[in-house]
Amino acid sequence: MRNQKLRKNSLFTIALLALSTLFVACSQDDNNIENLDGKGRLTVNITDAPFPIDIVDKTVVTIDRLSIGSAAKGEEEGNFLVLSEEEREIDLLDLTHGVTLELASVDIDAGTYDEIRLHVVDAKVLLKDGTEFDLKIPSGSSSGLKIKIAPAVTIEEGLESTVLLDFDVSKSFVMQGNMNTPAGIKGFLFKPVIRCVFEGFTGQIEGTVTDTSAVVLPNALVKVWNLTPEMEPDTVVTSGFTNETGYYKIIGLPEGTYHLTGELENYEPLLIEEVAVESKVTTTVDFELTPVEPEAPAEETGE
Repeated sequence: MRNQKLRKNSLFTIALLALSTLFVACSQDDNNIENLDGKGRLTVNITDAPFPIDIVDKTVVTIDRLSIGSAAKGEEEGNFLVLSEEEREIDLLDLTHGVTLELASVDIDAGTYDEIRLHVVDAKVLLKDGTEFDLKIPSGSSSGLKIKIAPAVTIEEGLESTVLLDFDVSKSFVMQGNMNTPAGIKGFLFKPVIRCVFEGFTGQIEGTVTDTSAVVLPNALVKVWNLTPEMEPDTVVTSGFTNETGYYKIIGLPEGTYHLTGELENYEPLLIEEVAVESKVTTTVDFELTPVEPEAPAEETGE
């Protein structure tokens, strides 16, 4: 088995916004918890926006610390609360199409928090032919990957909230080389892209992508475009790829109205306008893509 190694550096800090301009939105669940003595309960889940390259077997990250706090109060000790220090090796490709994994569920002091920090110590990509790439972790502070929460989140006494970290694998693991050439894939760059939402006021969109003959289309790209002015209008909020049955599911979408686009090579892109997303509701949006007409061969001209 060929093993290509890239140097690792476990100290890093990168501020991320949602996707191309990453966004963070928040809300609070309605679950009441008794006898918390001035605390609220926070659960942190992680999911993955799917990776389209079907020759990749695993995309693995190792996390050893998760914390939450207020960057507005500075870096002084005590401003950030450790939620978990358990080392977890997570294959993000297991967390697609609405599947989540719980990273922590703890009681924390009621108050306002504007930043989550995720400390990643290792990342690697394994191909289905057995090739493994160990990736360099971006350098920076030992505090970890900084994920801004804007507006800040208020945890209230006796209430339970769940936060979702959506790890966009297709943007976080950047392929070097070309899998369609003899030289093949030379490696991957690790550039973590994560969005963060509190799930209480979020909904989800699911559906299938087919062609005009009702044949399912795997690896079709579905993009969700934001239309809300206060949330960077006309930007891609998140995206997802269809699985082998043509199915996709995108979770953690704040209430609002979105445009959706469906795309696949050799098919005409399709725009579906003004899709309403409601809290705790699943909205179904199916796509039917039209094949691109092949170009007519050029006519030969004689002299």
